[in-house]
Amino acid sequence: MPRGQAASIGAVRVAKNGYHYTKTEDRGWVLTHWLTAERERGHIVDSEKEMVQFVDGYDKRDYDNPKAVRIIPKNTSSIRKRIATLEFQIIEKQAELKRLRDQLPR
Repeated sequence: MPRGQAASIGAVRVAKNGYHYTKTEDRGWVLTHWLTAERERGHIVDSEKEMVQFVDGYDKRDYDNPKAVRIIPKNTSSIRKRIATLEFQIIEKQAELKRLRDQLPR
């Protein structure tokens, strides 16, 4: 598709990062693997609550393979990561508190 020319509905372009985008009538350019997941699961991805992820063993080259993508809830992994971080910080702070208490005269 030459520069400056409008893309037709269904046209696919590849971004510099290797991800494929498909031109849609109502949503503009959408990641093709999102469209694949939506078609397979029967609903539009709610980008506020969900994200599309490539299944282990697949990558952005498998953008049109329904087995390669899944829709998962958004932010659950970051909540788990934050919990793990806080638990580790608590352990560190408890150890620091113990060291300081041990330095106090009895």
